Amino acid sequence: MGLMVALVATLVLAAPADGPRDAAEWRAQSDALYSQGDFRAALDAAEKARLLDPSDPWARYSWVRALAAVDPDSARKAMPGLHDPAALEALSDDERARLETALGYLCLDLGIEPLAAMYFTEVPPATPSYAQAQAGLAILSVRRGNSRQALVHFIAARSTVRLDPSLAELERDAQYQVMLSEFVTARDLRDANAAGRAYSVLDELRPNHPATLRARADLADLRGDSPARERALRDLLAVDRQASGAASQLVDTLLDLNRPYDAFVVARDLAPERLAVDPGLQAIERDWVSHVEAAIGGRWRNGQVDHDHLDDPEFQIAWAGSHPRWGRIRISANALYPESDRVPAGDPFGSFVALPAISESQSDEGIGALMQWAPRNGVVLEFGMTPTSFEVNNLIGALRFRLDSAEGPWSIGFDRSMVRDSLLSLAGTVDPLSGQTWGGVIRDRAYFGADLGDEDLSIYGNLSGAVFDGHRVDSNTQWRADAGFLRRAASGNGWTARFGGSVEAEGFSSNRSHFTLGHGGYFSPEKFVSIGPAFEVFGRNNARSFRFEGGLTWQAVREEASDFFPTDAALQAASGDPRYPADSRDGIAARLAASVEWRISDRVVAGIRLEGVRGEDADEVRLQVYTRRWDGAISEPLREPPVAMLAPETYFLN
Repeated sequence: MGLMVALVATLVLAAPADGPRDAAEWRAQSDALYSQGDFRAALDAAEKARLLDPSDPWARYSWVRALAAVDPDSARKAMPGLHDPAALEALSDDERARLETALGYLCLDLGIEPLAAMYFTEVPPATPSYAQAQAGLAILSVRRGNSRQALVHFIAARSTVRLDPSLAELERDAQYQVMLSEFVTARDLRDANAAGRAYSVLDELRPNHPATLRARADLADLRGDSPARERALRDLLAVDRQASGAASQLVDTLLDLNRPYDAFVVARDLAPERLAVDPGLQAIERDWVSHVEAAIGGRWRNGQVDHDHLDDPEFQIAWAGSHPRWGRIRISANALYPESDRVPAGDPFGSFVALPAISESQSDEGIGALMQWAPRNGVVLEFGMTPTSFEVNNLIGALRFRLDSAEGPWSIGFDRSMVRDSLLSLAGTVDPLSGQTWGGVIRDRAYFGADLGDEDLSIYGNLSGAVFDGHRVDSNTQWRADAGFLRRAASGNGWTARFGGSVEAEGFSSNRSHFTLGHGGYFSPEKFVSIGPAFEVFGRNNARSFRFEGGLTWQAVREEASDFFPTDAALQAASGDPRYPADSRDGIAARLAASVEWRISDRVVAGIRLEGVRGEDADEVRLQVYTRRWDGAISEPLREPPVAMLAPETYFLN
């Protein structure tokens, strides 16, 4: 028993003392524990050091640093009254600067920015800690958004920055923000040179940063370089697909580059919210997504004599498709069934000055075709033919160019089209005496026009010159000028009414409107003038769009006298040199049309159009019912206002 007690006593006497004995040792232990991440033990050790030596500034720093890791709120409350100024004054300049720098960074960590600024500012320039304190002030300036001031402090902290990669990166960020601000200012002032210099620095500092890519796009826009802007915006969207406004800007750029399909694809994939509200993009979608069209209708035209009557039923089916690179194509087939009244006995017809007996029934039928190709450069090419089963068939086609401007579209082109004034001009017929066919008139026209303005005020004009020719028909020339305007007069929820006026003037070198050999049976006055008011009302009601249009005009016509047989002098002489008399007349003409289109589904529409015209040339009624069906669902299949399928002239791929 005595031996055991002696052994225990020996071990107790041999055991080391229990922990540090003075404040410096406890502070050193606190620092070691803090570096190991044992913040609560570090706080306990620092508390012992602070109690043993209340005047030691470093003991107080160790305590508040450990407290900040354990209880940040308590540390923030303790920071303002932490040190006695007299105790700090007792330190040497270098040691005080080192302590104030450490306290400044601790205040930065705790978010006490005013106190951090005070500590950093107190560090004298001649001390070794000055550069590190300036780095702290740079960090503080960056946090406050003052990148320019941060760069001043970074320059003063150069030695510290070189040794700290994170500070070097922060300095680059500050430089970047300063140059970005300079770029925005230059861009807003439309100073391309200054913006270019700022951008070159941005590109050097952060070449793939979203803000750099956006700056590149803005600089390209400032320089008017749409291709460069497109590339920059695509690079930006590749880095940040959700970049604010970038997809919509790319859509606008592609439209400026006359690439409507690409603009539609970007809107569909990246900016569906714009596609949902942009009628222009919806129109592109309607045109570029493949679809089938079908229409049935007809025209009923009454001219000056019985056989200047034309019933022209028609059925058309068409397919329209597109390719991203090659543009759009439309292929249509037209089944025509023209019919006219029989020519009464005693009327001039064919090679007869006076037909001895009423003619046979005049009718024809056949299927024509037309292919239209619209590349992405504003050009439209057309090629087709009238029905081969007609008495006279012809090739038709066109070369059109459309230039879109901010004011509206300008157009210029050449076209070769049928003249659908009578059975003779449309399909040709047979001379009952000789059995010869004649007619089938074709108009070869060059034109130039524009449609400028918007819904509030639009002004249009067109100038054209044409040559009319046909089989055994005397060649003829025409000039024509049209102009007019429409101004918004009233509007409401979903509708707009516009009123204006129109004027038309034209003239032919010869009158070839009759039905003997050499004539073409088409309206060809020496002078024709039409002038008067016009109106239109268009809009939309739920799944329906509509348009009503019309006008009254005063028309004056002067037709010159003409030979019965202008292409056959021998027949003209043998017939006693007969001539059609000249004629002058004037009067009030009227036109009224209504179109309505329904959305059946998100891929099908149906429509109807009825038009009536009463004039000094002829009275005419047109009716058609049509439908369009797309391959898949589209944003808005309705056209506003409706666009009927069987247009008065060649269908345009606009």
